[in-house]
Amino acid sequence: MRRSPPRPKTLLRGLLHPAYGPLVRGAVHGHGTDAVRGLFLVDTGASMSAVDKEVARGLDLPSHGAAVWRAVTDLGESHTAPLRRGFLQLGEDARHWELDLIEAANLRHRVEGYQVVALLGWDFLDQCRLTVDGPSRTFSLELPG
Repeated sequence: MRRSPPRPKTLLRGLLHPAYGPLVRGAVHGHGTDAVRGLFLVDTGASMSAVDKEVARGLDLPSHGAAVWRAVTDLGESHTAPLRRGFLQLGEDARHWELDLIEAANLRHRVEGYQVVALLGWDFLDQCRLTVDGPSRTFSLELPG
């Protein structure tokens, strides 16, 4: 049996936001819907990825349940939010990653001056290699092959 050669790794590079960290260009869409383009915040403190509530509802992303989550600043309080099924496209990579996304209010406006439409958490990042160069304020994100 003949094996096809391994797919080359996709490497995204970018600048670090001084207060929020890595921001990656990308798009979110549902089955057969137009995409909403913007920035994704790479959040190594989040266990799950999230999508802005307005984006999720505007794209009519399907919900198949809810997620219970906590934030570090909430002092043990838990929150419940709809889980939305969506597709993410990152940088110039042509692939579309299907993920369950927590619906998060005001994510779009959280990073002042930037159109943040989604947040990448460990449910996606555990397949990637993130390299941060603090002195030059740059990063690279190697996507899975």
